[in-house]
Amino acid sequence: MAKKSKKELILTTAIENFSKFGYENTNLDLIAKECSITKPAIYYHYKDKATLYEAVVCSQFSKLAQIIEENTLDGDAKHKLHNYIHTFGSFLISNPTFSSIFAREIASGATTLPLKCSIFLSRTLSRLMQILEEGVNQEIFEEENPFLIQMMIVTTLTSYNTTKPLREKVLSVLKDKSKLLEVEFENIIESLSRKIIKGLLC
Repeated sequence: MAKKSKKELILTTAIENFSKFGYENTNLDLIAKECSITKPAIYYHYKDKATLYEAVVCSQFSKLAQIIEENTLDGDAKHKLHNYIHTFGSFLISNPTFSSIFAREIASGATTLPLKCSIFLSRTLSRLMQILEEGVNQEIFEEENPFLIQMMIVTTLTSYNTTKPLREKVLSVLKDKSKLLEVEFENIIESLSRKIIKGLLC
């Protein structure tokens, strides 16, 4: 495996820190220490914390948008929507730090989300809009607000993927656990996909 460049090392370390501490509480001194570099070495690549955060977050949203577009090309609208939801969920599994960062942005009203990232978010929403419109034209789906569907996907999957410690605490004191056994995230993705598609069918 090729050794990471200093810039790549800074990015991967920053992702972990932003995920763990959030934007406000992430410290560039700690990132430098974990990378075994000096703080000015970070400034050589990124002029400040905001620029570093933008690089971290936008790169993730860009990858997600590209993968969603690639994975929703074939089949009818029902198949494409299924792939859209599964692609989003699989991306969260492959990039667990992204779940935490995205969940923080949702909870804070996107107060620290760089404007540039909105471009990539709009790409994923645009793709969903195209799929839903295609489904209406094919008389597969009833008309529905795309933003509502998008938020059902995003909030359900990011929340489930980041709330395991909370669920474990609740389960530890719950008397009747029979219907609330821990469900694998892959099964949550499939369950959500079925429910959304069923709700949209004509």
